[in-house]
Amino acid sequence: MTNPTADAAHGQLRVRVSHREVQAEDVVALTLVPIDEAPDALPAFDAGAHIDLHLPNGLVRQYSLCNAPHERGHYLVAVLREPAGRGGSACVHEALHAGTELHIGRPRNAFALAPCPHTLLLAGGIGLTPLLAMAEQLWAQQQPFELHICTRSAARLPFRQRLQAAPWSAHVHLHHDDGPPAQKLDAHTLLSRSPHGTQVWVCGPAGFIGHVRERAQALGWPANRVHAEHFAAAPGH
Repeated sequence: MTNPTADAAHGQLRVRVSHREVQAEDVVALTLVPIDEAPDALPAFDAGAHIDLHLPNGLVRQYSLCNAPHERGHYLVAVLREPAGRGGSACVHEALHAGTELHIGRPRNAFALAPCPHTLLLAGGIGLTPLLAMAEQLWAQQQPFELHICTRSAARLPFRQRLQAAPWSAHVHLHHDDGPPAQKLDAHTLLSRSPHGTQVWVCGPAGFIGHVRERAQALGWPANRVHAEHFAAAPGH
């Protein structure tokens, strides 16, 4: 039998998958709730935080929290299946279902928002996940922002319904590789027209982040105005 006190002592929490939903091609979202069902059993978190999932196959993988930070009764993560991965995403897709119990780590944040006049959120594929929580937090704080999401196709866009229904949906801009040229992301133009003092939070594969950093550097932006978190897969993969 699991010992909740021992779990807490090791910095772990015991949760149950209460809901599983396919969010896009090869992407599943998991809603995690505390086993004891106490409304405040899950620690609070700020946008950009992630948790460790201790998977049934013995692997530990980090996934960003993508629900609104003010939602205390559950955590939401979304996981892209990576065929060339090392077994973590495959285990999530194959072994975690509604009712599955598992251990998770407490939220940690190395990608937190910082005050600035205007925020640009740039997502490459599944890199959208931490930026969703950021959009929720910025909206709640009435801070100006834009969210730009790049995917290979519309079928690979996670959380489409949430993006369309959000009160901040007017701040969302979609860019699909297989769409018309006019809707594709032009990072140079986007950065050059941004208000003075704008800062960027970009999440996605290394090539996507590198491109944004290069465009910012070419425009003379200080490096500390571009904050990045890497995901291994290519946009939309």
